[in-house]
Amino acid sequence: MMQIDWVKTGIDGLDRLLQGGFIKGSSSVIVGPIGTLKSFIGYQFIYEGLKRGEHCLCINTYQNIDTLIFQLNSNFGWNVKTYVDRGMLDFVYYPAYMDELTVQSTTGIIRKLVSEVFDKMEKGVTRVLICNLSQFFTVINDERLVLDAVYRLKAKAKESCSVILYILDSGVQDKKAEENVKSICDYVLETRENRMLREIRVVRGLLKHDLEWSRLRLTDEGVEVDVRTM
Repeated sequence: MMQIDWVKTGIDGLDRLLQGGFIKGSSSVIVGPIGTLKSFIGYQFIYEGLKRGEHCLCINTYQNIDTLIFQLNSNFGWNVKTYVDRGMLDFVYYPAYMDELTVQSTTGIIRKLVSEVFDKMEKGVTRVLICNLSQFFTVINDERLVLDAVYRLKAKAKESCSVILYILDSGVQDKKAEENVKSICDYVLETRENRMLREIRVVRGLLKHDLEWSRLRLTDEGVEVDVRTM
């Protein structure tokens, strides 16, 4: 039987839903409405890698590293700054590229970002978080360019045995673009708000799974997933 190399998410209940976690070399997307803890799941995935001594990369479209450090430390007591100072967490703030849109084509911006991710993977990055892919669709305004990047990053993740995780806000980009991202990724997780509760389920994965919704909870230690037992 082939040995599976698991990449733990840092959320025990989510690892159970995934039958062990993400598989090395895979690409994943979490899709759902704003406010359903998608970003926190992504940050917890990165933080788990840092605690395990892995080199990680976070590309963020809506807050800089100082704000993120403050947010995660205040909410969960996670000392992310230590890992930044030690060179274990690379961080790219996407709005830093915004001025270049006036002098470069959108193709150039996408090419530059993909090139940077490729470079980091070749230098040993094992976990990549892109938070938020929806902003790429909004700013670039050409879904073909963004989808091409998702295809290329999937191939690179497989080649380098890294795991890449996208956060995608449902309803922001064109529905066709959203479905295309889902079709490209190995794992598709969906979140929702249902009767004042936040929930998550696995829609697509590399191993068998059910489609049941599980409750998402935000605690002082991070996100937790309550897996239903039969």
